Amino acid sequence: MRAHVSTPAATKAPSVVRNRQRELRRHDQILAAAFEEFAGKGYAETRVDDVAQRAGVAKGTIYLYFKNKEMLFRAVLRSLIHPLFKELGDFVQTFPGSAEELVRDVLSRQYAEIVKNPKARAMFRLLIAESQKIPQLSDVYLRDVITPSMTAMRSLVEKGVASGEFRQTKIADFPQVLIGPAVFAVVWALIFGEREQLDLDAYMDAHLELLLHGLENASPGAGASSKVFAGKEEKQ
Repeated sequence: MRAHVSTPAATKAPSVVRNRQRELRRHDQILAAAFEEFAGKGYAETRVDDVAQRAGVAKGTIYLYFKNKEMLFRAVLRSLIHPLFKELGDFVQTFPGSAEELVRDVLSRQYAEIVKNPKARAMFRLLIAESQKIPQLSDVYLRDVITPSMTAMRSLVEKGVASGEFRQTKIADFPQVLIGPAVFAVVWALIFGEREQLDLDAYMDAHLELLLHGLENASPGAGASSKVFAGKEEKQ
């Protein structure tokens, strides 16, 4: 009788790693296909069968990863923009620089991840078009993106007020004001596309200028030490 020879753990590990990598690739492949279907057809008209066909997998394979179409949509949404907002609160709280530097950094991240990101804009358009008919879509966006973003922006203003750089203002009660111009830039791009493009870098500078002038504490001894014009600092 042939003696049983156990397989060393070291020889099993590569196979486990390869399987894991294959699973991750398949997961990403499904998300990419789902994005194309949702963006092109809308949520209501997108079928899991079509996602599976585009991804080159069996329909049942998708259900191994996602319970239903809504869970698939949530995953697509999170894969595009959620990581930025998930980490934004902690980033604001632990940022070591000045409040003005923090505003610059946060705004730059938002423009890079959303305003300048065609895929994020496509999902934004989908939410606008479908949210009245399918409220759970906007609920996902509100919970996963808007609420953490508003909380972080409120903390940003409060942090600047505490340091003396920003004045006490009602903006902390309505942090939507801080991102309003960025939302408008997304809507502009969705409506006009390449026909009437905004210079997004210059536009972001104007947005930054608007924010800092609106928040700046100009009283004697205040922490703010600069003003912004067209994205360039001009020392007082």
